[in-house]
Amino acid sequence: MKKIYFILTFILFTGIAQAQETQPGDKKQQNIEALKIAFISKELALTPEEAQQFWPIYNQYSKEFRGAVKGNEDVLDRDEKVLNIRKKYKDQFQKILGQDRMNRLYSAEGKFHKVLIKAMRKNNNGPAKKRFS
Repeated sequence: MKKIYFILTFILFTGIAQAQETQPGDKKQQNIEALKIAFISKELALTPEEAQQFWPIYNQYSKEFRGAVKGNEDVLDRDEKVLNIRKKYKDQFQKILGQDRMNRLYSAEGKFHKVLIKAMRKNNNGPAKKRFS
């Protein structure tokens, strides 16, 4: 069942990535964020009550995470900042999700990024595709 879900998700990402080629950058980012929310919600099996508590905290976490990663070329410094952000939010996520689903959250983020990158590479006809193929 998970394989079917993964394949359907990949197809969905591929279709959306193709449709996004004509959209402005902000609209693309909004669509990616909407897909990420749906993906993480499904992976964590959030109830409506959990989602109501979880998403405001996750959005703040995500904002801090992006700030630590964006433009930071020092790998060790970036990794340290990311670890500190995850530690900062650990208790809040644990209260809502529990230990197991908190760990799945980080795994789901990684899965989402892998699927997104594959879809973008598949649909990219520019020089980046040639460089990384």
